[in-house]
Amino acid sequence: MNPEPRSETYRPRLLIGLLLTGVGLALSVGARAANSDGWYTPDQAAHGHIVFNSYCAECHRPDLTGAMGPALIGNAFLATWLNKPLGNLYEFEHSKMPANNPGSVPQDKLWTITAYLLQKNGFPAGSTPLGAQAASRTLAKAH
Repeated sequence: MNPEPRSETYRPRLLIGLLLTGVGLALSVGARAANSDGWYTPDQAAHGHIVFNSYCAECHRPDLTGAMGPALIGNAFLATWLNKPLGNLYEFEHSKMPANNPGSVPQDKLWTITAYLLQKNGFPAGSTPLGAQAASRTLAKAH
């Protein structure tokens, strides 16, 4: 038996196998990227709810509908922050909140509060925690 014809038969099969493996890896990476397109992780938003209740609920109410401070949910919130960089919202929170002690909320806690606000306003969760890396992203909602 001559090995030469056999290698010619296997070469196209090997190339097709490698091609299919590459396509499979690309699809897998693409699926992971789609999952990370959200704004925050579900755990981060859940923790943000707890932190919000500690630092913000007194003025903004536990349901975010506002009291001494404005509502942080719905049209009023979205009209103020939609189509602006996330960093604008974060900087406002950092420099102006809480009203009785601006800038006192630690940075990591402030990001969790922001994640909670985004969750309550219908922004999608993803696989990457919200943080400074997202500050330049424009707050926009998919239609």
